[in-house]
Amino acid sequence: MEKTVIIRKVVVGIMTGLIIAYIISVVLKANFTQIKTETANVLTVSDSISVNGYFVRDEELIKYNNGGFVSMTLLDGDKVSKNETVANVFPNAGAAADKQRIDDMKAEVERLEQLDKTSMALSATPDELDKNIDGLLSQINFSLSDGDLQNADSKTEMLLYSINERQMVTGKVARFSERIKELRTQISSLSKGSTEMENVKQILSPSTGYFVSKADGYENQVTPDDLLNIQTGELSGKIMKKQVDSNVIGKVVKGVYWYIVCEVSGEDALKIKNSDSLSVEIPQVNSNIISVELFSINQKTKTSDAVVVLQGTYMNAEMPSMRDENIAIVLKTYKGIYVSKNAVHECTVKEIHKDKDGNKKEVTLNVKGVYIRIGNELLFKQIVPLYTGSDFVICKQNPDDDELVSQNIGILKAYDDVVVEGANLYDGKIIDRTV
Repeated sequence: MEKTVIIRKVVVGIMTGLIIAYIISVVLKANFTQIKTETANVLTVSDSISVNGYFVRDEELIKYNNGGFVSMTLLDGDKVSKNETVANVFPNAGAAADKQRIDDMKAEVERLEQLDKTSMALSATPDELDKNIDGLLSQINFSLSDGDLQNADSKTEMLLYSINERQMVTGKVARFSERIKELRTQISSLSKGSTEMENVKQILSPSTGYFVSKADGYENQVTPDDLLNIQTGELSGKIMKKQVDSNVIGKVVKGVYWYIVCEVSGEDALKIKNSDSLSVEIPQVNSNIISVELFSINQKTKTSDAVVVLQGTYMNAEMPSMRDENIAIVLKTYKGIYVSKNAVHECTVKEIHKDKDGNKKEVTLNVKGVYIRIGNELLFKQIVPLYTGSDFVICKQNPDDDELVSQNIGILKAYDDVVVEGANLYDGKIIDRTV
């Protein structure tokens, strides 16, 4: 009998130990929940509306009827004055090539003569010139990617000058007199040997504006004078591409302004109207966000669909050729700390505050924030949202005191290790170091 009692006590003890061990494992498992974190980085995002935009400009065609080989003297997007030469007309392509070679050699002569004149005053070191050459190469590459061919051409001239200057500084070349003499001989020979060079004609710009080397057939289908009256559904009926005549060799975009016309919903029209600063992103234009102004909102009622007209002035080599493009109207840009929506929590905290009479009272605050990981501990930090996207929040980097719900809870900082996945999160929680 006593033996049975002892066995029973042993079994009960074992069972009790197992139950205690199970409870401890559950507690430990709850306390050391695996979590996933992401670094809080500073990003800039845009609140924008995607639309199909039609570009409208005041355009005048440039025509030439008398044959010959037409060689442009301007690049697309170059400013041009009335009666300025936009193209030379040569009897044939060979004469045009000879003229280009002469112009290139004359430019080289000018650069080399300038270096010869200043050779005694050159003070730059080879290292300084190397840095300058590297910088110019980067600027040329940037200008080409941005479509700014005029600036790329200008920087190329500077690059050639710097390369020649380095030759003089390093002693590889004492003077360029022999090269200058050789170039002048070639210029003279080409000029005398090409009788066609004497029969060059000029094509002049009919107006002041921006030069474009081709027409697309949509010129003046919709003009700036039409923009205040176009209503929804009318734009497509006004756009009818025409055959470009064979005698058209380019056009001039007149005036300072160009326009983008697009149809939007009534809700989006209200957002555009209330925006403090508008800009557009055009994927086909290698440039930063382009600033624009609201020119007109045409709608029958305050809530109906609308035709929005935007006005801009920025111009590069690509802009004059834009016509029917997918663009984004940027209502506002936000720069702040990016966090996933999954990371955002709302915590209730109780604090003792003083009223205006100095009396203390307990208040309950609902604080929006995130949990960050510091070592093996979680810490709750509050956030001040600037912009909320579909799956992310942009938070203010340095909020003012009056923007904070609590003065006693820390603020999210850039590069904090933010918890984006995890269960049973709370301030001060100890987590597994190995996670």
